Amino acid sequence: MAKIALLYGGRSSEHEVSCCSAASALRNLQPNHKPLLIGIDRDGGWYFQNTPSQIPRALEVKIDAARQILVKPGSGFTLPTGQELPVDVVIPLLHGKFGEDGIVQGVLETARLPYAGSGVLASAIGMCKETTKRIWRDAGLPVIPWETLHKNASKQGIDELKTNLFTKLGSRLFVKPAASGSSLGVSLVANPPQLETALENAWKYDEKALVEKAIQGRELECSVSGYMHPKSYPPGEIIPTNQHGFYDYDSKYIDPDGATLMVPAKLDAVMTRRIKEIAILAFEAIGAGGLARVDFLLEEKGSTLYLNEINTMPGLTPISLFPRMLEKGGVDFTSALEKLIDGALAEHVRKEVLL
Repeated sequence: MAKIALLYGGRSSEHEVSCCSAASALRNLQPNHKPLLIGIDRDGGWYFQNTPSQIPRALEVKIDAARQILVKPGSGFTLPTGQELPVDVVIPLLHGKFGEDGIVQGVLETARLPYAGSGVLASAIGMCKETTKRIWRDAGLPVIPWETLHKNASKQGIDELKTNLFTKLGSRLFVKPAASGSSLGVSLVANPPQLETALENAWKYDEKALVEKAIQGRELECSVSGYMHPKSYPPGEIIPTNQHGFYDYDSKYIDPDGATLMVPAKLDAVMTRRIKEIAILAFEAIGAGGLARVDFLLEEKGSTLYLNEINTMPGLTPISLFPRMLEKGGVDFTSALEKLIDGALAEHVRKEVLL
């Protein structure tokens, strides 16, 4: 029996999504493991939680100073009483900033605790869409043309960039924060006034905004899991309703009819194989580990395939595509968690040997 700490909640705007992912993981964890629930509140405090007898749709984060988790460098977690909290593996089910961006991974490294998923560097890279794009482009992988606009740049510099964006990138553009998830702060624009509003919206989430050519086509995703020899699974497709236009936050988590999620996607064997191969190359290019979801866009006219983003801690909610794609590849959620735990332990041993 292993003691598995599920770390969830967090300071980011994706707090609620994380609580749903943690509930799904708890529900699917093998019964021979002992789950330890650690909830992070919106101010960043870590608290040891009771395990519910009946698992809700989303786990709660209850604040109790007597149960606050303290991180002890070199030797794990303790409670305010000084009592150690024995943990074999941590699964950081955190989405967005202060969880998926390498910060929490660095804390766990400092505590010398095995943890699932990507390490510090890969997590930080995967969180920054601009850095990810640059690495993929340098690796010869297909990325969507883009420009980066910095909130704190001079007004003259921003105005010069904005002037040529529609000419350079196309008549319809996507604007998104460089470091955010769940489509928060993302807008589709078709004229300069819309662009102004979209940039202000994106800059609420990050000081850098990416402006990309809007690809008319299909939204495809591919799950990848593993460490030394990662494996990819049958791709899925997201078909947003006309009401949303693209797979935004509402269609992901609020509107039950916001999109149709098709697993597997209706693709020929050649395109399926190509997506699975590129997904692994994209995963390896940033040094990811454990699990990730790689997102693609397939141009409507022709067969041009673009990498869109990588999510190093994908949503694991009941409606999330990541576990559904694994299941179509013959790996159920419980087995996937078991592989993740085993991989995290092996990766920890490998890192310790390298010291």
